[in-house]
Amino acid sequence: GGRFVAPADGPAPQGFPRSESMLTNSSEILIAAEQIRQRYKRLHPKDALEDEKDYKTLVHTLSWEKLSAIFKSKFLSDGRCRAGPAGLKEDQARRYFEVYGKNQITPPEKTSKWIKLLEQTFLGIFNILLWSCVVAEVILILLATSRNQQLRAARQMNITASGALETSTKEVEGEEECDFVTPIILSLVIVFAALLQWHAEQQAEDQMASLQKMQAAQKVPCVRIDQSGQRMNLDLDPINLVPGDVIFLEAGNRIPADVRIIYCSDGMEVDNSALTGESMPEPRHTRTEPVSCSPTEARNLAFFGTTVLKGNATCIVHATGDSTFLGKIAQGIKTSRVRSTLEYQIEHFIHIIAVVAIIVGGLSLAANLMSPVRRSAAEVLQNSAAALFAQVPEGLLPTVTISLMIASEQMARRNVLVRKIDAVETLGCVSVFCSDKTGTLTKGEMTVQDLAVPLPGGPAEGLQVFNREPGTQVFRSAEALESIAFCGLLNNGAESKMENGVEVYSGSPPEGAIYRA
Repeated sequence: GGRFVAPADGPAPQGFPRSESMLTNSSEILIAAEQIRQRYKRLHPKDALEDEKDYKTLVHTLSWEKLSAIFKSKFLSDGRCRAGPAGLKEDQARRYFEVYGKNQITPPEKTSKWIKLLEQTFLGIFNILLWSCVVAEVILILLATSRNQQLRAARQMNITASGALETSTKEVEGEEECDFVTPIILSLVIVFAALLQWHAEQQAEDQMASLQKMQAAQKVPCVRIDQSGQRMNLDLDPINLVPGDVIFLEAGNRIPADVRIIYCSDGMEVDNSALTGESMPEPRHTRTEPVSCSPTEARNLAFFGTTVLKGNATCIVHATGDSTFLGKIAQGIKTSRVRSTLEYQIEHFIHIIAVVAIIVGGLSLAANLMSPVRRSAAEVLQNSAAALFAQVPEGLLPTVTISLMIASEQMARRNVLVRKIDAVETLGCVSVFCSDKTGTLTKGEMTVQDLAVPLPGGPAEGLQVFNREPGTQVFRSAEALESIAFCGLLNNGAESKMENGVEVYSGSPPEGAIYRA
């Protein structure tokens, strides 16, 4: 058999005791493979993230005793870890935190709001066209000003002394009116439309940020060992968890990292709908899975972002942040911004306008050149440019922006935040809308409506149905109903708590419905 030497440098959350060991069975081979993979991730984090696009781990194939050796985390014999020293040592946890960093998924890079304002003002094919018109107008005005100065100089040389007073009070014949009103107004229109769009989108971003701040993360019960070897019961922020931490989960808890279950109560269930879209709860256990079992199908693993519906568990954290299953998904969907349908339509429209404007400008140029009236080059150019600019709809940009803002405001009144106002037009073009039902079109909750009990003294098939109207209590005059409701409450793992003035129920939907009843 081969030999494997455990690394001797630095902290190794998935490492072995620093000594040689013979790989004599498949279990040790699996441990060695997991250690090599984790060590490579620690030494080359960027390469590891690039190489491991898929979610890979072997912790579901190992017993919790082997996990204790790999993560250097102490477990008790029963796996519950409810009493006595357990978990990581405090100094070791600090070293792991330095290696693995915070337990959070790397957010996408955000562009400064001022950069967004500049982009919306100067970028975009329609904005570029309008700014081109502004620049061309300014150039024509400067050319006309130069021509006027030349005319004045020529007339000044030819005027007589008697006509000096007259030419000083009258405009020189042939001079063109030169003012910057048109380019200034067009510039203000562009800036005004950009400010409107920027303000609407920034307001939606601020509201999204405030909603995320309101959803404060739950503290996680965790156990560690202090310097004297005594047990430390901690309530940690999920962001401070590291691989090897022993945590405790109960019904209603949101799972703060990818964990391996080392103990759980009978009938434990989790809600994986956030990852899979499947509304049915999935059972969990502590038994090891075969190597052929995919980590995402393993029943002894629980994943970051999912929820415990029923039961309680003691778990060891094996992946945090971008290394979690949810983190892998987030890394895989980071793509460049997709242009909206409206942007494609406007681009197509601008192409048509540009072709028409160029044709009209060319015809105007040809007409001026072939005209019997002799004109200067500056005058011919100005006439052709005026014909070209007349084809550009300067009012289209503010009109479209204001229309989209009105639509986004109407959506906001219906509790829909529109982060990009272009999306309003895209939604208006939808003819078929496909969506998952549970948790999207519905709230994923259940309510007790009817209760059926056997008739006293009657056959088992005979049932008496009591209808429970919404907002009323269980029908107290029926002793059987009161006893059933009492039993349902005692055998119930659901809990209720107030969040932002609203009563929220945790646990499986059926137990939540019985609890409310």
